[in-house]
Amino acid sequence: MRWRTWSGTSSVTDELTVTNPDRVVYPDAGITKGEVVAYYAAMADAMFPYLEGRALTIERFPKGTAEEGFIQKNAPEHYPDWIARFEVPKEEGGTTVYPVVRTPEAVPYLANQGTITFHIPPTRVPDLFHPDWVIWDLDPSEPGVDRVRRGAHLLRELLQTMGIEPFVMTSGSRGYHLRVRIEKGPSADEVADFARGVAVLAAGAHPDVFTVEFLKKKRGDLVFIDWLRNAPLATAVAPWSLRARPNAPVAVPLAWDEVEEVAPAGIDLKGAVARLGSDPWEGAGAVDASGAIAAVARTLEEAGIELPPFDRFRG
Repeated sequence: MRWRTWSGTSSVTDELTVTNPDRVVYPDAGITKGEVVAYYAAMADAMFPYLEGRALTIERFPKGTAEEGFIQKNAPEHYPDWIARFEVPKEEGGTTVYPVVRTPEAVPYLANQGTITFHIPPTRVPDLFHPDWVIWDLDPSEPGVDRVRRGAHLLRELLQTMGIEPFVMTSGSRGYHLRVRIEKGPSADEVADFARGVAVLAAGAHPDVFTVEFLKKKRGDLVFIDWLRNAPLATAVAPWSLRARPNAPVAVPLAWDEVEEVAPAGIDLKGAVARLGSDPWEGAGAVDASGAIAAVARTLEEAGIELPPFDRFRG
């Protein structure tokens, strides 16, 4: 893996010229590209702590969300040198050269390139094998918010029994994300096994709410606890990121007492801007997860539960 960075400063926010600012990006809400870039310029400082130093995957919609978009992992040559690059070999040969944000100004710059959604891994470059986040994505199998809302509270309660207080976030889509900021130390495999083990224990304790069944056709009406976000370069939507869905919903950090009132896609672009400066996660430190990791492994072993290899995750 090769890593190129930039150590200077930039005045790109002052110099950025928005291309096609009047292009309608969200037809249902009448939101233009200029408004999307302005949103990301306003939110850049709030987003930066979550993006900094991570190998970005971005979701671009150059013609707006009514047209087909695409996922981009490689940083094009035309990106400025104040967006760092991180080169990762691919199993089939060649490399992926990820863009890496090192300054808040990169956020509106990438928005001006047609980016709607920022996706981030649980690791920072150059160390891909020691995560600093654990993530559970609660994915409901059917429309409606009651079961996934209950699931968020139940998963929180399980983690609290291990001495861990998770954060909660709207996904801007159909579910909630639970996140835990952890001290670096445990390996990526240990963290992934922990995330999966917690999901298995939650599904065992609440089979009327949760499933860990990967195949959608086998989930019934249950909430899938997606623990697959915890591989070194697996990604989850970044806090404060827009989603390419009707009405421009945003993935927004919540306080736990807001979960009963705020649906997973319940905060839009304007609502997110109104919350600027009130990030409930701000200032929260990382927790030592080593004890919880050991406790989950011990509980699974005592219950005779073995986590079989999962090829899709490894890939």
